[in-house]
Order: sequence, then C-alpha cells, then structure tokens
Amino acid sequence: MFIKEYENEVILPREIFKKYKMDTIAYLDIEATGFDMERDKIVLISLGYYLKEDQFKVVQYFAESPSEEECILKELKKSMKNFKKWCSYNGTAFDEPFVIRKMNRYNLGFRLPSEHVDLFRIIRPFHKKMGMKNCSLKCVEKFTGIKRRDEISGAKSVEIYNEYLVKHDDKLKQILMLHNYEDVLNLPKIFKVINIIENDLDLKRKEKIAKKQMSLLNNNVHTNQPLKILTR
Repeated sequence: MFIKEYENEVILPREIFKKYKMDTIAYLDIEATGFDMERDKIVLISLGYYLKEDQFKVVQYFAESPSEEECILKELKKSMKNFKKWCSYNGTAFDEPFVIRKMNRYNLGFRLPSEHVDLFRIIRPFHKKMGMKNCSLKCVEKFTGIKRRDEISGAKSVEIYNEYLVKHDDKLKQILMLHNYEDVLNLPKIFKVINIIENDLDLKRKEKIAKKQMSLLNNNVHTNQPLKILTR
C-alpha cells in the first residue's frame, strides 16, 4: 500500500465556506477495477478535508495490488471517524454502495457518515439551464473555471491500473493518482455552483413548478381526475 499526503490552498468566498460549513465535510472519491461490486476491487481512495479556512489536505491510499483493498479500506475507516458529513460527485450511485459493500465484506464494522452531499444530484436538474453541455464532473469543473492537469477518464483509469499491475511503472501510478487527486481537490470549488443554484430565484421557481406538476400528475394517476394545467 502506498500513501501520499498533500496540502494546498483551496480558497473559496468566505460566505460560501461559512454557509456550507466546508470545514466539517470529508470529500471523497474512489477508483476501482470496474463497476461490479462483487468481483471488482477498490484500488485507490482520495480523502480531502479542510485543516482550516483556505488550507485543504488530501490523503491518497493506493493499492499496489488488488489484494491490498482491505488495507486501504482500514485506512479510510480510521480517517473518516471524526466526520459526520461527506461529499462526493455521483457518489450515491458508485462510491457509497461500493465502499459499504466492501466494508461489510471485510467485517470492518464501518458505514459512511449518513449525511451525504452528492453534488451531481444537486446540479443535474439545473445544468442545462445554466448552459452546461452535460453534467459530467469535468464539464461542471469547466463551468466553474477549473483547469485540470489530469487528462484521463474514469474508464481509462481502469485500463491504466491493469497496465500498472503488469509493468509496475511508477509513471502509470502517478497518472492514476493525479486523476483521483484532482477529483477530490475540486469538490469544494463546485460549491460555487450549488450557491448559484440556491441564490437564483428563477432556477428555484422552475424547480418548484416541476415538483408541483409531478405532484399533480401523481394525484391524477390515483384519482382518475382531469389533470390541472399549472401556469406561471
């Protein structure tokens, strides 16, 4: 197992930092050998958190062999014990169930903090209105003005890890770690987008209308009454 730590300045407007209590959140991203939670392995975990305002730390746990999966999960367990809230990008679909399944498999007696801020789920209903081509992490980062050094995709990371297992080339490891590191380093910056959504009355109004329309549709299904048309 290989562990690497970084400290960087991640500066946000003070009102955003205070509003979302950024220093109480653990920022998390994982890489795995595939998407099958039974057969595939978690091989890289990045965990970020604020040491103080503007000072952000990232710790990476890299499995130099898939057999070290349990080792990196134990390290994650120790590091997460002081957090009651965590943040991801689409982690409710991938990171959360994957980590929980693996923790249970090794009987580590750990579950992720129950409060999960999934930035993808918050942004997805609004990304088109905000002018984003899609809701991928890199597209949202670009909207936020973030420029990445990493150039690979999550799918490509699987290929690179398999190549690393054959060649044990340190350059391949660094490519993987950079990809995962930037995924976590950029999560706090995306709260700028969340703040825009929450402060834009037009976006909130359209969301409210959509919810009312869905509620009326559901009521119509059960009552067989004519559906009322909701107008502005």
